[in-house]
Amino acid sequence: METFTLKVFNTGQVTLPKTWRDKVATKHFLAEETEEGLLIKPLKKEEVVYFENKDGFGLYCEKGLPVEKILTKIKALHGPDRKILKKAR
Repeated sequence: METFTLKVFNTGQVTLPKTWRDKVATKHFLAEETEEGLLIKPLKKEEVVYFENKDGFGLYCEKGLPVEKILTKIKALHGPDRKILKKAR
């Protein structure tokens, strides 16, 4: 494992070292604040991430999600007995 010092630019961007970027097959990462500091994880191509923050919640998937898959993920998180609103007509 390698350790690097990273710099935050005026725009808030951080550049990951090329050796790290070459090891993962994505340009999308999940950044999470933990008790130990910041954790940056690469997102796999078909990975779906559910997140909550002070602004609400959401689902992220690199290529978007069909409605059926979103409903499946929500039911998996909240249980199959919970009623889900039907799409407006």
